[in-house]
Amino acid sequence: MDVDLVMAVDVLPVASAKTPSQNLYRQRRRAVGVAGLIVFAFAGWLALEIPKGILAQTDELLTAERTREMLMTEPWVVHYNFERSFEKPPLQYWLTSLTLPRFENRAVAVRIWPLVYASLTAIVLGWLAFLVHPTRPWLIAISVAMLVSCPLFSTEASRGMLDIGLTFFTTLAIVFSELARKRPSWWLAVAVVCWLGSLQKFPLPFLVWVLIVLVRLTSRDERTRLRGGMVWLIGSMLLAVAAMSIWPLLQLLKYEMPVWSLYHQEVVVWLGPEGLGRRPYFAVPLGLILAGGLGGLFLLLAPFMNLFSKREKSLPAVREIALVSLAVIALTIVSNFRGVRYILPILPSLCFLLALVFYRFLEQGSVVRRRTIIALVVLISAGLVQAKLQIVLRQKDVANEKVIAEKLGALQQPGTKTVLIKAIHTGGDLMWDSFYLFHGNFRFPVTKYTVDEIRSDPPKPPVIGACVARDFSVVREVYPTVQVQLTRAQFICWQVDTE
Repeated sequence: MDVDLVMAVDVLPVASAKTPSQNLYRQRRRAVGVAGLIVFAFAGWLALEIPKGILAQTDELLTAERTREMLMTEPWVVHYNFERSFEKPPLQYWLTSLTLPRFENRAVAVRIWPLVYASLTAIVLGWLAFLVHPTRPWLIAISVAMLVSCPLFSTEASRGMLDIGLTFFTTLAIVFSELARKRPSWWLAVAVVCWLGSLQKFPLPFLVWVLIVLVRLTSRDERTRLRGGMVWLIGSMLLAVAAMSIWPLLQLLKYEMPVWSLYHQEVVVWLGPEGLGRRPYFAVPLGLILAGGLGGLFLLLAPFMNLFSKREKSLPAVREIALVSLAVIALTIVSNFRGVRYILPILPSLCFLLALVFYRFLEQGSVVRRRTIIALVVLISAGLVQAKLQIVLRQKDVANEKVIAEKLGALQQPGTKTVLIKAIHTGGDLMWDSFYLFHGNFRFPVTKYTVDEIRSDPPKPPVIGACVARDFSVVREVYPTVQVQLTRAQFICWQVDTE
């Protein structure tokens, strides 16, 4: 008899007269109900957090501004600074274009889709736990609790970026691959998810799919199953490749995208600037240990603990998830990606593996079980507290500069050059150009200048611009007739009329 059923008989004497299947069904309903409450509470908590603070983080502003310019220019093509941008695919920008004109709070309009993606990811993770271990129903709730309490997941779910959407599609691809063990027609669903993942950010779900197939080829039983559905598998992979090629080809043929943009510098490590592709090689796993909260190190160790467990031989599905997770981590190390967000798409899998480790301890004697419950409560509570602190700390006080951006946007006229003077790598400087474009509701492009550039090659009037007080003397030196339009704290908005 399964240990879950023994526990149920011990804890619930009334249920002792029921059959084991009835007890299992009852536990499953309770576990699903608890998991549902966890997801609901998580979504409610973040729904209260996302309206707070002004959009100030670079990638959030890029999401917001690209969407705003799509609404102003071509609705199907990504734009930035009023030029076509081919850096990222358009799916989340399309979604945000549905909410940005309709929500009064623009931070909510941008952040709501990561929140939706995160909630769906938690639900899909519970589904994965059920598929892998249907006789261990409480693994569903523990896996979901592990995920939503991970500070890395919670903080990213509260920001308007693309990574949580990619996490959802990657986790869904793993679930559909698990369903394809018995019904190969599910490979078609994997193909659709890979296509959507490529439209979200980049084709990581397809890479995970390839890794899953490679892992299954290492097992004789899995190879036999794959042969039985080889037509579905090959056909679905060809369909996925064809579907993922549509958007890049459309950009090449219709929107005149440069060929080199297919491998943008932000994605391909060895072409990347500012530390991408440079040492240290372990930036991502070290980042997971720090950003993963109290359980960050355990998340990295969870695949090994499942693969080399002496207490229980891992199921093929568990072994597969562990090996695929380790392969993705290894690829990020070898490629030397700089941000921990690159590991986010496999974070649900790591949470599931860690939850399974804890679940095995819960199946031990009463003393071990009580200690494990205490450890779980501490781990989950500490993660939620850290996530709350990180969300609060990322809310910058940029109200003064937002007023400057709004004034600069109001001053824009056709034929007037808009400039930002930034002393790169210097503290107390202006925000990014995306901050001014979005919060100033700019109708025309903006150009960034350093102090040296504005001295050597100043644009001809009429010119409007913003700088900090430290650099205004240079502006006055270049444009003697400059007029100050607005000052807030150290920020100055100025204007130079036609001479």
